[in-house]
Amino acid sequence: MISPSRAEAALRKVLPRYGMPSTAHLELVKYRENHVFRVDAGQGSSYAARLHRLGYRTAGQLSTEAAYLMELAERGLSVPRLIRALDGQLNCTVEIEDGNTVVIDLQHWIPEASPMGDISEALAGSDALSGKDFQELGKELAKLHLASMAIGIPAGFDRGTWDHEGLAGAAPLWGDPAKLPCLDAEQRAKIGRAMLSLHGRLGKLSRNEAVFGVIHADLTPENVLVSAAGPVLIDFDDFGTGWHLFDLATVLFFYSAHPRLAEYRRGLEAGYLAERADVPAGFFDAWDDLLLGRGLTYLGWAAERHGDEEADFIERMVVPVVMDLVEAHLAGATPAVLGGGK
Repeated sequence: MISPSRAEAALRKVLPRYGMPSTAHLELVKYRENHVFRVDAGQGSSYAARLHRLGYRTAGQLSTEAAYLMELAERGLSVPRLIRALDGQLNCTVEIEDGNTVVIDLQHWIPEASPMGDISEALAGSDALSGKDFQELGKELAKLHLASMAIGIPAGFDRGTWDHEGLAGAAPLWGDPAKLPCLDAEQRAKIGRAMLSLHGRLGKLSRNEAVFGVIHADLTPENVLVSAAGPVLIDFDDFGTGWHLFDLATVLFFYSAHPRLAEYRRGLEAGYLAERADVPAGFFDAWDDLLLGRGLTYLGWAAERHGDEEADFIERMVVPVVMDLVEAHLAGATPAVLGGGK
């Protein structure tokens, strides 16, 4: 990952390609997987500039993301709206001093918007959200899935698949959860058994287009912005194909210990069904399996980034939640974090 100062220098090189001065005011607003800057271009025009992490995505994968976001925005979905460079491209590449090439895109800034929640507060059960907040989010998720069903899989679509292989196969998309250094031998063994079982169970699920298609795949509380017009779904860095229900499970994962979890789940499902009342029978049946699959991805993510501040947070705060899900799965029980079901 490049430093914020080098990221800023790269962005200043690119701004003229968008017809903006290289001297525009920049503010770093996020520094994690990607660098995100606010660009104030004058005359009240503001943009969000993303500098994609080196080596994480290929040019084809980033082009797939940009084109799909444009299609969603044109269909009226509440997603980031990319702007084109002067040459018509949806992203630009620039070489930095060590010979690496970084990809940058610009989006319209969403005014007076803030994240729906915070992962730390969600895990601690201290969020002040209501079931209505999740109901509104459920509606947006249903609209996203309906749009993805209408669009289908475009030619040249190049993204990962969050299926039984991507979540619990030999090479999971976000890495092997059993390789997380903080785990002991017993925990590793349990995770291995749970993944083998989960792989088999998920492999039997339907992949009909009514339940499986293009999904966001990383809808944490920080990847939902709340604006005056309602929730906006951001950060499609990991979008790909998978079960629609995986998006809903992701929304609730970090609220596993929240005292209002049952209310949040009812709200999320009610909002979803309000926009998409004709979901197939059994649509929600794989909640527990996909919740476990979601949790395991975070351990795999941290294993790939050991020593990173976010990885340390996962070791401290997320591992206990995931191990509870693993134990429940191996025992054939409904996880306690879901209150015994719907």
